[in-house]
Amino acid sequence: MPIPPPMCPPVDPANLRPIVKVRLLYADTDKMGIAYHAAYFRYLELARVELIREAGVPYTELEDAGLALPLSDTGVRYLSPALYDDLMTVEIGLSLVTRVRVHFDYRVRVHAGDRRGLDHDLDLLTAQTRHACVRREDARPDRLPIPVYDVLRACVRPSSRPES
Repeated sequence: MPIPPPMCPPVDPANLRPIVKVRLLYADTDKMGIAYHAAYFRYLELARVELIREAGVPYTELEDAGLALPLSDTGVRYLSPALYDDLMTVEIGLSLVTRVRVHFDYRVRVHAGDRRGLDHDLDLLTAQTRHACVRREDARPDRLPIPVYDVLRACVRPSSRPES
């Protein structure tokens, strides 16, 4: 029986860049002050929205054009827990952009000094989210407008672009 692919493909740190620093909210922790595993998705969304905004395509413009980029697949590799009051750095990169698919890669870290008593950088997780371009009115697949595709494609680092 073949081995299934990993749930979270390897994330190349060279293709990532810091996009947001955010403090872990108490509401996102359990009784022990550890981040609830699903809470990270809010921080990944924040990074995703900021990346495309910085690229020149606020998500609201996609919505105004009648399009959306809903999540179609995700993979997360949890490496170490975030603790209440950690100042997390979310790094992000685009690993694939086609006219209908967009893949975002992430690493969430706490840097030395961003957690009480932490004297070294600590990786909390790596993740990938995959999105499909759809029409908002009926959720049917559609193509990204060429200007949006071009802007997002330019964000894909050369080392992560598939060979043409």
